[in-house]
Amino acid sequence: MYCFGILTDFRTELFPASKRLVELSDRIETLQVRPRCWCGERATHNARTLNGVMVVTGTQVVVGDTQESAAAVAYQTLCRRHHRRKMTAQIAEVTLNPEPLPFGE
Repeated sequence: MYCFGILTDFRTELFPASKRLVELSDRIETLQVRPRCWCGERATHNARTLNGVMVVTGTQVVVGDTQESAAAVAYQTLCRRHHRRKMTAQIAEVTLNPEPLPFGE
């Protein structure tokens, strides 16, 4: 059986279903295409941001703006170093290229 998905949430805690899949798995392989942090390093953590500032508390699942907060909720992949420092691209004042990759051109 094959499964694809995110193992941990923004608090670095395993999702309950991911935890069980890891417990039952014979082998875990990282996909060939790896996400990147804004600095270019391999991203290993998911970060939830409110108005560009990383948060480490809250409910496990929040999608988009909610009535709990008027802040803009977003997610960002970060390397271990920047996750530990809570340094998002907005905090580092890095401008990410919004242009899509030129596949199929």
